[in-house]
Amino acid sequence: MAYDYGPPARPIEETLAAIQAGLAREYRAEYLPAHRRSPRRTRRLRRIRGWSRETGRLISGAGRVVRETLPRIERDTGHTFPGPDGLLRVLMDPSTKRLFFGILAGFPEEALPVPAHDLARLGAFPDDARALALIGDVTLRLKVLSGPEAEVRDLAALSDRWDLHESLIGLLCRRRPAGETLLREKETLARAVLGLISVEGGADALRRAVPLLVPGPAG
Repeated sequence: MAYDYGPPARPIEETLAAIQAGLAREYRAEYLPAHRRSPRRTRRLRRIRGWSRETGRLISGAGRVVRETLPRIERDTGHTFPGPDGLLRVLMDPSTKRLFFGILAGFPEEALPVPAHDLARLGAFPDDARALALIGDVTLRLKVLSGPEAEVRDLAALSDRWDLHESLIGLLCRRRPAGETLLREKETLARAVLGLISVEGGADALRRAVPLLVPGPAG
């Protein structure tokens, strides 16, 4: 089956809650007492229970982004996000692909906890973040900071200011980078947020964030 990409049919937090509720229903429907289970049924129930726990972690992480990270960025940039989903897409860690595509492959389509397209869209969000990072970089350099004297401040520092890497919504198995890899990931996240602001508010919205992006006058 081919899937189109974009946002889920419902808000992300609502979609994640629906996934968790659907997994709970499937667990109850497939449950048998331990003495009546085959080894295959036991493995199946463990897998569903694991998916449900992981989804709960994502719900908790998304709630933290909405309560803490999003208001922090809005205060700094003066940009009011129309809703949290854009930022949640940026901060969905690649580790979540395993969960969403695992659930998608783990049930017949009629038994999925949410429509198949919504699971596929959730699984594609890390690719959206990379695309937004490119948009942010191009918009900054060509439309916002295009003068010869323009110099972008360390974007990893901007990521730290907003706690973007710490706000990533991921699974327990999420890779923990260090060194240059961590630095690049932080820069990509900052660029992706700036790209999101550009997409939602245009170059003018990004210009309002310029004081965060370029060094102030010396002395």
